[in-house]
Amino acid sequence: MRTFFELLGTHVRTKEFELRQVIAEGDDVVLLGRMVSEVRRTGRDIDTAFALHATVRDGRITRYHLYGDTYAVAQAYFGD
Repeated sequence: MRTFFELLGTHVRTKEFELRQVIAEGDDVVLLGRMVSEVRRTGRDIDTAFALHATVRDGRITRYHLYGDTYAVAQAYFGD
């Protein structure tokens, strides 16, 4: 996870992050929200709602599934 977030920071810059809801049960947590990130290479924004499902066991993240608008990501990276 550390490497993922370090590399992510070299590609995008977070501009807005809004956490709207947190749902937790046992080892699982679901986060719902909206984020806007700028793709450093193109200067274009990714504006998307998201859902994140994470599982934490023994203090370690064992699952990290991020669901968002992959079309918006592709447009921001590659555009028309």
